[in-house]
Formats: sequence, structure tokens, C-alpha cells
Amino acid sequence: MISLLKSAFWGLAGLFQNSLKVLSAGLKTYEQPPDYSDVVLPERPKLKFFSKVPNIKKVKKEMKRLRDIQGPAQRANTFVKGQYGIVMMRLTINRRMDPRTTFAMWRVNGPYKPITRKGLGQRMGGGKGAIDHYVTPVKCGRLILEVGGRCELGEVEPVLSEVAKKLPFPAKVVSKESLAAMRQEEAERQLNNQNPWTFQRVVTANMLGIRKVVSPFDLHHHGRFTGKFHLKGRDSGSTSTRAHEGKRKRRGETQQDPQKQSVETAPARKVKGQEKWKLLPKSSITFLESILDLSILSVVTMRRKDKGEFQKHLNQLKDRFLARCTELRVPPRKQGDVLLVSRLHQAETKKSSVGRKILQTVEGEVSSVVSTLEQMEVRMESLEQEIRTLRAQLDDEEERAQELLQLPERGVLNLPALPPHTARDVPLQEWMVSKVKDPDTAARLVGAMLSSSEVRDVRAFLELAHQQAEHLLLKPPAPSPALAPEDSSAGDV
Repeated sequence: MISLLKSAFWGLAGLFQNSLKVLSAGLKTYEQPPDYSDVVLPERPKLKFFSKVPNIKKVKKEMKRLRDIQGPAQRANTFVKGQYGIVMMRLTINRRMDPRTTFAMWRVNGPYKPITRKGLGQRMGGGKGAIDHYVTPVKCGRLILEVGGRCELGEVEPVLSEVAKKLPFPAKVVSKESLAAMRQEEAERQLNNQNPWTFQRVVTANMLGIRKVVSPFDLHHHGRFTGKFHLKGRDSGSTSTRAHEGKRKRRGETQQDPQKQSVETAPARKVKGQEKWKLLPKSSITFLESILDLSILSVVTMRRKDKGEFQKHLNQLKDRFLARCTELRVPPRKQGDVLLVSRLHQAETKKSSVGRKILQTVEGEVSSVVSTLEQMEVRMESLEQEIRTLRAQLDDEEERAQELLQLPERGVLNLPALPPHTARDVPLQEWMVSKVKDPDTAARLVGAMLSSSEVRDVRAFLELAHQQAEHLLLKPPAPSPALAPEDSSAGDV
């Protein structure tokens, strides 16, 4: 019984051990999938339709302008939103892409450049032929299309590779990482080039009069582009170096560093007291390093492009030079040289202090001049504003004077016309008397009217008015004291 219990217990323990045992044979380790939480799909993920013919009113024939496809691409050569890119066709990518997880966008415009072609059997001359089709010029390194979204390169690479074979020029699939690595490799090849006879050096030195046959286009791009073709071997000149290395290996020769070879072959010059020479002091190396840093900065600021790579190359050369200087042995200094150097240092220090004082005074004068100029500008602006206001007032006064001068000397009153006077009209008194048939009644009415106070007042007012008018009209005008005797006599006349 006890044996049965033991066997059962050990069997259960073995069962538990087998269940917890991890089998290492055939175990696969998978990489962690990328995070697509920050990917935002656009509203229209598919490629836009490009018409083969541009929508223009008047078709204009153009020259060939082959420079549109020559040289490197200056724009649309980096990714904006997508992750993978290639020059491709619209239908293939739209059929085989999932708009729920991926998107595609063009980086070029539609066909806009007209290509003319003459008919078969047509004679030469007669101007340009008819427009046959339209194209979009593409330079080397141009990204025509970007694909992105929640996808990896392995998912879209087969589609892009399939379409790349149908294009009229060589193209390949790239991603952000591969494009950056490719450009970094080109920069490193150009930086670490061991071939001294580069295209740039040969043309700059005008060896064998090559400048006569080299075009400005080749001078600008250092011969890396011949027409529409890109010569990768001329980026750094490393292709020719590798070819020479292969030839030497086939011949059984070995290549040595030219500097080492020159050091080994050159006869060593014996100088008296060379055994007492010492290594170059650290102060001299520090001084050389500061001078080289200033020189590098002055040279880098003069360049417009590739400043980072150029500075990196110069820093590497500086480090090599300083490393050689640390191993360089120089004769020991004499005490007189040290004193001379200290005196020179003191003199330069005094000059620098004097120069700083002069610079401070000049800066103060410049600041005062600038402040006065600013005040003068403010004053000039205020004066100009006053001049504008006075000029506007003067213009208004001139307009008013012109209006007054245009008025005639005598005005004409537009009074209504008088009614026509006829001989049959009679005075008002007689007309009123004629209306009253009874003469006694008419006499009484006339007497009442004449005897009324209102009529008497009116009659008195009219008599006074007549007298005043006669007095004003018949009275001679008094001579003005401001007028001359001639003017007064003329007025009397």
C-alpha cells in the first residue's frame, strides 16, 4: 500500500515537473511590433488622379529644356508624412493598398511639359511639330510618391518593386532609414576618400587644360551627373582607388601608405644635438589647437552648403595633426627666447587693453550718434506730418478762392414776372367805388376809410418813407479820408 502511494506521489511530481518544463528546441523569438498610435490617416488615403493632358486654355509649345532632368533634386527629396516611397503608377498602388491602414500621396505635379513630335515622312523645317504627349520631368534623388500608415516595409515592398520595373528610368524602394543610411554612406565615402585625383581637384588645377572642355554644369556638380545619368563613382573618387587595389592584388603587389613610404625611404637627416630634443610642450599644442579652431570656423562660415560634413572633415584632420604633434620632438627653448616671448605677450596685452578702450569710446560715440539720428527721424516725421496738414489746408483755401473768383461781379435776381399792365385797369379806389352802386354809400365808405386811424398811420408812414428815400437819393456822398485827392475828384465827377 505504501509502495503504491509512493509511486502515485512520484508520478504526480513528475507530471508537474513535465508541465513546467520549457522546451528550448525550436523556440522562436519575435520582435516587438512597432507602435502606430501616432499615425494619422488623411481623409483621402488613395492617390489622386492625374490627367495625361493639363487643363489649360491655350496650348503653348516649349523647348526641350533638358536641364529639368539633369542634376540632383533640390526639393521633394525627403519624406514629409509617409515612410516608404518610390516612383510608381497610380492604378497598381490603389488596387493593392488597404485604405483603412495605409495611405499614399504624390510628391510631384501632374504632366505639364509638352513633348512635340513630327509625323512620319515629314521633311525637315517648318517649325516645331504638334504636341504628342505631356510628361513630368524628374531629377535624380526625387521622391515622387510616399506610402505610409500602419504598415511596415515588408508589406508594401513587393508592390513597389513590381511597379518600379515598369518605369522609364531606374528606381528603387526606399524608407526613411534606408534613405538616411544611403546619404550617410555617400558622405562617408566622400570624407574618407583616399584617391587624390578627384574630379574637383583635376578641374580646379586645370590639368592638361581640361577647363576648356568642361561645362559650367560639370563644374558645379563636380562631374557627378552626365546628362540625366548619375555617376556614383565620382562622389568621392573611391571607385578608381578600389580598381587600382584590385589590379595590385591580382599582380601580387601590396599598397602602402604614401606618407609611411616617404618616411621610410627618405634618408634621415642628422642634426647636431638631436638627442637632447624634447617632445612639443602642451602649451604649444593648445596654442596650435586654438589657431586651428579659429581657422576652421572662418573657413566653414564661407561655405553655403554641407557645413556640418565639411567641419567634421576639418576636425578629423585637426585631430590627426595634433596627434602627430604630440609625438614630435623639438629642440629645447633658450631662456632668451622665453623672455622675448613674455615681452611680446606683455606688449600684445597692452595693445589689446588700449584697443578695448578705444572700442568702448567708439561704441559710446556710435550709440550717441544713433540716438541723435533717431530723435532727428522722429522730429522729421512730425514736421512732415505738419507740412501735410498745412498743405491740405492750403489746398482747401485755394479751392475756396477759386470758387469766389468764379462768381460774377453783379448778381441777377430771379424775380417772378409782373402781370401785364393794360390801359383798361383803373385805380383801386375807383374800382371799389364802381362796385358800390349807391354814391352816398360809397362816399360814406370812403370817408370812413380815410378817417380811420390805421389809414392815417399808414399814410404818415408812407410820407416819412418817401422823405427818407428822397433825402438818401439827393444827398451827395461824403469824401473818404483814406482816398487821395485824385480819387476824391474822380468820385465827385
